Amino acid sequence: MVELMISLAVLAIIMALALPSFADFAERSALRGAADNVIGVIANAKEEAIKRDRLVKVKATVVGSGFCIGASVVPTAAAAGCDCTTPANCPVAVYPAAAAELGAVTLDGAPAFGAGTDFVIDPKTGMLDDPVGQGNIDLQVPCGYKVRVAVNALGRPTLCTPSGKPLTAIGNCP
Repeated sequence: MVELMISLAVLAIIMALALPSFADFAERSALRGAADNVIGVIANAKEEAIKRDRLVKVKATVVGSGFCIGASVVPTAAAAGCDCTTPANCPVAVYPAAAAELGAVTLDGAPAFGAGTDFVIDPKTGMLDDPVGQGNIDLQVPCGYKVRVAVNALGRPTLCTPSGKPLTAIGNCP
């Protein structure tokens, strides 16, 4: 009986030491997943713009401490983008479909694409219709990891670490 109690005590100590690592792993995974989903929305928007031969607007919206990003076909570059707080309003792509998908991921500042929170993809080139629309959205989790999804004038999204703890296989931002 004494040996069993000692074994359980050792096991409890090991579990207590390992628990922070599991929490850190879960937050890193959620952050990487959110960044990959944002890139997926942008990729879907580019594909749909070319396929439909129509302008597609990608718009990021701040929702509390979180965000959503959606894409919709628009008649002109000046037209309003979709309201991603209601996923049905963004027929091309939307993330997250439900707020629970974000988990602990929040924004680090407001999305900044040109002078606003959106950009338009030209169907003829697959690039931004206005190079001034390039910008980024910075994501973070409570344990200090941050990721920037940057969109250049070619409409290409990339990931980098702006500051804080870097994620594995993601370099620092220039």
